[in-house]
Amino acid sequence: MKRGRFFLAPAGALVLVLWAAGCASNPPAKPGEKPPAAAAPSPAERRPPRGSARAGPAVPVPQVSAPSGVLYRVGLKSDLAELSYGFPGEPWIVASGGRAELLRGPVVFRPEGAAAGAAGFSVQAAAFSQEEPARRALEKLSAELQTPGTVAFSAERGAYRVLLGNFATRAEAEALAARIRSGGPDAIVVDGGARGAVAAGGTISVTSGDGAARRLASPVEIFPPGAAAPGSPNVRVGDDAYRGSLVVLVNARGTLNLVNRVDLEEYLYGVVPAEMGPKRYDEIEALKAQSVAARTYALAHRAQFESEGYDLCATPKCQVYAGLVGEDPLSNGAVDATRGLVIASRGTFADALFVSTCGGRTENVENVFVGESAPYLVSVECGELATSSLTGARPSKSPAVHGRSGLEWRGYVLERHVSRRRAGRAALLEVAQRWAGIETRAAPARTLAPASVYPSILAAFDLAAARAVHLTPLEQRYYSEFPSATGRLTGEARDAYAFLLRFRFGAGEPLPPPDRSLDEEEYAGLLFSGALRLLGVTEASGKFLSREGSNVWIRTPEGRIGLPVDPELPLARRVGDRWFVASALTLRPGDRLRWWKRGSQVLALWVELDPAGPTFERESSWTEWVRRVSGRELARRMSARVAGTEVRELAVVRRSAAGRVIEIRVVTDAAELTLRGFDVRQALEMPELAFTFSRAQGPQGEIEFVFLGRGWGHGVGLCQNGAYGMAIAGSSYDAILRHYYTGVDIVPAATVNASAAPSLR
Repeated sequence: MKRGRFFLAPAGALVLVLWAAGCASNPPAKPGEKPPAAAAPSPAERRPPRGSARAGPAVPVPQVSAPSGVLYRVGLKSDLAELSYGFPGEPWIVASGGRAELLRGPVVFRPEGAAAGAAGFSVQAAAFSQEEPARRALEKLSAELQTPGTVAFSAERGAYRVLLGNFATRAEAEALAARIRSGGPDAIVVDGGARGAVAAGGTISVTSGDGAARRLASPVEIFPPGAAAPGSPNVRVGDDAYRGSLVVLVNARGTLNLVNRVDLEEYLYGVVPAEMGPKRYDEIEALKAQSVAARTYALAHRAQFESEGYDLCATPKCQVYAGLVGEDPLSNGAVDATRGLVIASRGTFADALFVSTCGGRTENVENVFVGESAPYLVSVECGELATSSLTGARPSKSPAVHGRSGLEWRGYVLERHVSRRRAGRAALLEVAQRWAGIETRAAPARTLAPASVYPSILAAFDLAAARAVHLTPLEQRYYSEFPSATGRLTGEARDAYAFLLRFRFGAGEPLPPPDRSLDEEEYAGLLFSGALRLLGVTEASGKFLSREGSNVWIRTPEGRIGLPVDPELPLARRVGDRWFVASALTLRPGDRLRWWKRGSQVLALWVELDPAGPTFERESSWTEWVRRVSGRELARRMSARVAGTEVRELAVVRRSAAGRVIEIRVVTDAAELTLRGFDVRQALEMPELAFTFSRAQGPQGEIEFVFLGRGWGHGVGLCQNGAYGMAIAGSSYDAILRHYYTGVDIVPAATVNASAAPSLR
C-alpha cells in the first residue's frame, strides 16, 4: 500500500532546554477530574459555522468502531500552522458539524476564526517534562522580564513549553529572545503569540486538491474512504499508519493539534510493543503485565490533556504509542489475553506508573513525585532469589587459584573425555580426531616445544595442503616481521604457526606464545580447538530457564530447548577471560550458559558471570551508567531554575532508603538552590535518581562532576526489564503485577469507579 503524503508546518521548532525521558511518569493535571467511561461523542457531530462553503459529494458520517466501549484520543502533533494531507487525487472523508464529504487530496487545513485571531510571535524560553516546574519557570521569567506568558504542552515532544510575549513582528520577539539568551537560557522565536485561553471552537479553512475551499467548525475529523468496511485502509501521518480516525482542531493558541481517535484496546496494540518491543521482550507474561499496566494508566489518566483536546500524548511523557506500524502478533496477543483487565486499589484505578529499569529496587512514589503516598507504589526489590543446582564431574585436579585460560579449559574438557585407562598425547589426539571426523593417521607431538607442536597440529588435522594454498608468500613475510608472533620459530614450524594464526585456529582464543614450551593442558586445548574450528564440535549459548530432571531448559535464538546433562559433565564458571572448574553450579533464570556439543552429546557446560548481578532487570542496557558533566553545562541545564553560569558545588541533603537522591543542594557562582524528588533528575538531566557523584577537574582545570548511576526512569512502579526477568523465571503476569504494585486487585475495568482518578501529586 502506498504512503499518503503528510506535510506539517509547525508554528515553531521545539528546543528542549530541560526534558528528561521516562515512561508514564506524570499524573492527571487535576486529580479526581474524570470523564464518563462511555465513548465521547464524535467531533463530527458539532454544528458548522454559518456560511460555510462546501464542495464535494456528501457521504454518511462514519463512526469509529469502539468494541471496548471507550474511544481514546491520542495527541500526535501540536501547534501546526498548516496541515497538508493525502496524495493528489486520493479520496478522504472529511467531517464536521454532523456532515461529511468526500474530498480529494491534498487536503490543506489552516486555522482561522475566533481562536486564530491573535496571530503573532512569542519566545520559547524553556521546556520541561512536567507541568509544575514549567509553571514555576514561567512565573520566574515573567517577573524578571516583565513579560506575560503561558505554558503550552507539545504532544510530539512530550514537553511543557514556557512561551513568553505576544509580538506583532518577529523582530520584537527576537529582541526578547536575545535578552533571555544573554542571561544563559536558550530561547527561540515561535509563530503564534503566548495567548492564554481563548473561546472554544474556532474554524478551520479546508482546501481540497481541486482548489475548492470551505470553512468548517473545529474540530474536523478525517476518515479513510472505506471507513465503514472491514479491512479498510487506515489514516496516515507521514510513514506512520493509525487505526480509527484523525481529528484536526484549533487549540487555545490559534494553531492546530492533530489527534488520533481509536478504540482503547486498539490503542494498546500500538502502546505495548512501543514500550516493550516483542522482538527483545519475547516473554508473553511480561507483555501481558505491560498490557494491564498500560490499560490502567490510560484509563486513570484519561482527559489529562483535555485543554489540548486529547487524553494522552504519544511520547514517553505519557505512554509511547507507535500506531499500526508498531504492532506485533505477540504483543497484540498479550493485549487480547488481558482484554478489559486493570489494576485497582480501593475500588479506583491505580496510578500504574512504570519504568524501563529500576536499578535493583523501585522507589516509594512520594520520594520521587513529592506529595501523597500510595499503598501500592512502594519500594520493592527487583531481585531473583529462586535458584537451581546442577551437579557435574568432580575436578580431576586441584582447582587453579587464578582459573584457567580458554585454551586450558578446552584441554581440561578433552582430558575428561579420554578413557582413564588410557593416557598420554596419543589418546588425546585420537579423541580430538574422532570428534573432528578426521581419519588420517598422525603421530602426536614428540615434545611440547613449539617447533614440535605446531607442525604436528597441522598433520593431525590433515592441514598441510591447506597451509600451502591459504598462506601466501606475502602473509609469510608479514608474520615473520613480528618476532612476538613467530618468536624464534623457523621454516616449517614458523609457517605452521603463521597458518594457525591466519586461520584463527584458537577459535576465539589466543595461541600460546611461540617462545616457550606448552604444558599438557595447552596441547590438549589446541587439539580441542582443531575439532572446534573444523566444526566437528559446535558451541552454542542461551539463557537458563529451569532444571527438570536430567534436562536443563534453555532459551536460545531458535527457541526453548532441553539440554541433556549427566553427572560426569565438566562444569565451569567464567569470569572475564578465566574459567573456574566447578563440581556444581548454582543457576538463576536468565543466567547466560554456553556449551559444547558433538551431535547430541554435551561435552561441557559453563555459566558466565553477569555484571548486572542476579536482579530481574539484568537484561537491561541501563543497569549502570556514567556521566561526566562540566559545572558550566550543569548551570546551563538549570538556567531556568537558578541564576549563575557555573555550578560550583553539589551536596546530597537526603537519600531514600532505596538509595536515591531525593533532595540535593546546588551552589552556583551566583546563587543557591535546593531541588527535591523528580525535579532533581530533570534539572541535572540524569537517567535516574539512583546515583552518586564526585567533583573532578577538566583538561583546563574547569570544574566537572562525575556521576555513577543505576537504572533508567523515575524508579516508581513496574520495572519493564524486571517484569521480563520474572517472566523468564516462570512468573505469571498477575504475579508480576502484584510484585511491583503492592496489595492491588486485578479486575475488569467496568467494576472500577471511573469517576475517581489517582490523587497522587
